Amino acid sequence: MSALNTPLTNDELYTYAPSIFAEEPAEGVSDRYAFVPTHTVLETFRKAGYYPIMASESKIRNEDNRGYQKHIIQFRSLDNLLRPTANEEYADIVLTNSHNRTSSFKVDLAYWRLVCSNMLIVPSHSFVSNSIIHSGFQETKISNAIEEVTSFMPAMEQEIATFKRISLSDNEQRALANAAIDLRFDTKKHLIDPDELLIIHRQEDSENSLWSTFNRLQEAIIRGGIKGKNIESGRNFTSKAINAIDTSFSLNKDLWSTVTTMARLKTIQPSLALAA
Repeated sequence: MSALNTPLTNDELYTYAPSIFAEEPAEGVSDRYAFVPTHTVLETFRKAGYYPIMASESKIRNEDNRGYQKHIIQFRSLDNLLRPTANEEYADIVLTNSHNRTSSFKVDLAYWRLVCSNMLIVPSHSFVSNSIIHSGFQETKISNAIEEVTSFMPAMEQEIATFKRISLSDNEQRALANAAIDLRFDTKKHLIDPDELLIIHRQEDSENSLWSTFNRLQEAIIRGGIKGKNIESGRNFTSKAINAIDTSFSLNKDLWSTVTTMARLKTIQPSLALAA
């Protein structure tokens, strides 16, 4: 994996994720499977002003899948590449695909936070074109998906601004931490102190805002290091980092949705009837 602020060449992408450049599907895939090599859409992103800056691929258990497994490419806009410190965080586009029928083309919106190099994946409930099946594939579908994701960016920036304005009490932060624990662990087996997820690792996250709390929780459940106790064995443990693409995306999106719910609860105005 690479996470740089300079565009990657195709040769560099191949170094990090050779599966991007598969020229045929995995053996055993049905003849009805419409094979679309990922590398053929790279120029579509570049023409749209988005350049690859990170790539990785899933680990494999079956050697037959090597070179065909699920892979991810992170694209950054030309403006953010030329002005890398203009904002505290900025929007990227993430593409996932595979050549063994485990994934269609998926285009997602992500936010990259400079202070900790964390990528926050935004739930795509509002997107129409983010999942693109191989059958009947046309390059214009990728172009449309890029346009749709980029058009959604201003709304997400406003949502983040709202997160930054909302202050949370200690109890509210712990409530969010408990929700994050439910997402990451089997609470029937694992006992976790919510304060473990709220540890402040940098000055920028010391505020009690919803945004700072969100980032502490996201970093904790994705990067690992959470100390807990196995209820069944009585043994203490420390959580490992999440490296699987699907699990990381799912946790990111679920946590974002949970934080969005907290934001709505914190901004609800009491009705006139209740206020009276």
